Amino acid sequence: MQFPELSRYFTGVLVPVASLRSQRSCGIGEFADLPLLGRFCKSVGLDLIQILPVNDTGFQSSPYSAISAFALHPVYIRFDDLPELEDTATESLRAAVEALRSRYEPAPRAQFWTVLAEKLSLLHAIFEACADRIEREGELSAWIEHNEWVREYAAFRYLKEKNEQRPWATWNSAVESAEEEVASLWNSADARPALLFHSWVQLRLEQQLLRASQELQQLGVMLKGDLPILMDEDSADVWAHRDFFNMDLRAGAPPDMFSELGQNWGFPVYDWEALAADQYSWWKARLRQADKFYNAYRIDHVLGFFRIWAIPAVETSGIMGYFSPAEYMSEKQLNGAKFDAARIRWLAEAHVSGARLRELFGDRAAIVTQTCFSRIDVQELFRFAEFVKGERDISALDLQAEEKEKLLSLYRDRSLIRTGAGTFAPSWRFRDCTRYGELSEAEIERFEDLVAQCGAVSEKLWEEHGRRLLSFMNSTVPMLTCAEDLGVIPAGVPRVLASLDILGLRIPRWARQWDEEDQPYIPIDEYPYLTVCAPSVHDTTTLREWWESEPTRQQFWESIGLTGECPEAYEPETAREVTRAVLGTGSAICVFPLQDLFALSRELRAEDPSSERVNVPGTYNNVNWTYRISLCVEELSAHTDWVESVGALVAERRKRKPKTRGPQVP
Repeated sequence: MQFPELSRYFTGVLVPVASLRSQRSCGIGEFADLPLLGRFCKSVGLDLIQILPVNDTGFQSSPYSAISAFALHPVYIRFDDLPELEDTATESLRAAVEALRSRYEPAPRAQFWTVLAEKLSLLHAIFEACADRIEREGELSAWIEHNEWVREYAAFRYLKEKNEQRPWATWNSAVESAEEEVASLWNSADARPALLFHSWVQLRLEQQLLRASQELQQLGVMLKGDLPILMDEDSADVWAHRDFFNMDLRAGAPPDMFSELGQNWGFPVYDWEALAADQYSWWKARLRQADKFYNAYRIDHVLGFFRIWAIPAVETSGIMGYFSPAEYMSEKQLNGAKFDAARIRWLAEAHVSGARLRELFGDRAAIVTQTCFSRIDVQELFRFAEFVKGERDISALDLQAEEKEKLLSLYRDRSLIRTGAGTFAPSWRFRDCTRYGELSEAEIERFEDLVAQCGAVSEKLWEEHGRRLLSFMNSTVPMLTCAEDLGVIPAGVPRVLASLDILGLRIPRWARQWDEEDQPYIPIDEYPYLTVCAPSVHDTTTLREWWESEPTRQQFWESIGLTGECPEAYEPETAREVTRAVLGTGSAICVFPLQDLFALSRELRAEDPSSERVNVPGTYNNVNWTYRISLCVEELSAHTDWVESVGALVAERRKRKPKTRGPQVP
């Protein structure tokens, strides 16, 4: 779907579909709630609604753990809009829907798992009551014919249920290729009812999201979706298209100030060569599916299209990873820098002295050494035994937890990470390796020259790689492409985004000159036009919660053009000033989480600002992804003072004339 020409300033609101609440929803937001929100947006001049991914994630509440790149999540279905419920055969089920609504709709937070389980149970009952009619009318079979992906998805869901929801890699039927298995299941009389059920649910979900999207277009409100770059390993797409994924590597992030050991997200990385050989057909199909619903889309972790932090599947921590693709050091290059095979191994594998083992493990040193080390020649020097291929092997040892942690620390002590046969990447903290400090000054100089040379080549490689991938994505569909380009950004990234008219992301609290003294905030009116400005996102605190605990808020206050001493409390009056200033951004699009707009009203904002947070990255609990707004969407317009306040602020931004589009980078 087309996005209007970027010739003015646009303003939008960000909200997870699950967070919506309406008079007809059943315990969690539903696709049919979006037009209701759209009517509010229309009334205050908001141009856009941005949502999080809505793909099926099974019973995982995180929308970024999709089990399908195409299938929508059944939890977002609106029962009242199912044509099957008009059938007399389902009359008793309408009462069950009302009971479900009464039971869960008052809940302050979304009870994702229980609501999903009950919705699926009801969907099964409705389908079974109408199965003959559904198959006889032919609507479903025609839709399946035009949506080939659903055959793989339905087969995957069927096999997951047959295997008690275990990961597909553990199934007895797991084979090298799923193509024959999919065909066999669709020809099976036993499997067919379940396959048709999963397909029917997807048909109705697609119709409901399409209807919501079309109603928004009629209102003049655009819909922006979210496409996570990676797929869950236990997904229909990885199961059916293993050749498009490198199952030996997992994606993650290198160490940073928030994570000493980096992050391992557990998602397999793409085999871009295999995808290119197939003309990127899977990705293009994924984009065309999204284009049915959205005017614009956000690419989550766009840096992954330039280079991904790849971690061998045998490892558990991010610190054992390396960038891929990249220019790696070859044995030949290392030999040329006077590092022979023994010296390379010295830097690429842990070498631990007997004295160090005794210091760490005391009277258990002999047992630990015998368990997982082998002696190097006759020296009292040890390497990990051959069976220790990675951190997972150490974690599986029959040793005390504290001992395994010490072993993992020893194992990670290296300057080189093996990336393939005869190739190496420098470890993220290669200078911290205990043996690196024992190199001569000349060896250190030669090693660092190699690191710099490979880094320079890698920068060019990343730019070419990102341009190639984002170019085919940009030309496949008319949606406006927006990129989540946070983190340590290679120099080529903003150049590529600018050349392809892809909008970057600016989060004001993080938009700072990090390499300057005092790390000043970048003035908000200096953001490039080809960016999206978002004061908060789903993975951050709300602006209000951040404000009331942020020591640099005075500096921030001044960076957004406000004068005098900033208030300590984020009262509605302060929220109004900050919101007005943020709307003065130079970014083409400014998107506020709905909670940040609620801060303008003492009635609508939560008593505890932390309760409005959607997700805390790196944590697993029953609170993440369960945020719900406190009132029905239909009731928003009744708060007239708030509506007038939001409308006035948005109107001010709409009147402004944008600066020249200019360069992508400040």
